[in-house]
Amino acid sequence: MSIEIEPRAIEHNIGALAKQFALPPAAAQTLLWTEIRRLEHAARILDFIPLLALKHVKERLRERPLSDVVFGLA
Repeated sequence: MSIEIEPRAIEHNIGALAKQFALPPAAAQTLLWTEIRRLEHAARILDFIPLLALKHVKERLRERPLSDVVFGLA
């Protein structure tokens, strides 16, 4: 999964960051793309949380009787 980024918009944002924080454009570009990749990675992980939760619940139900899990007896 990769997000679509408009090249003009990213160039504008890089320029704005560089100007606002007195950075070389290359540094602003590196910082921005690094953060974009980090957020993409986090988004991919979040997509799998419901699937992992379901897997864990199924594993617990296979290991213990339902009443123990529901009522916290196990």
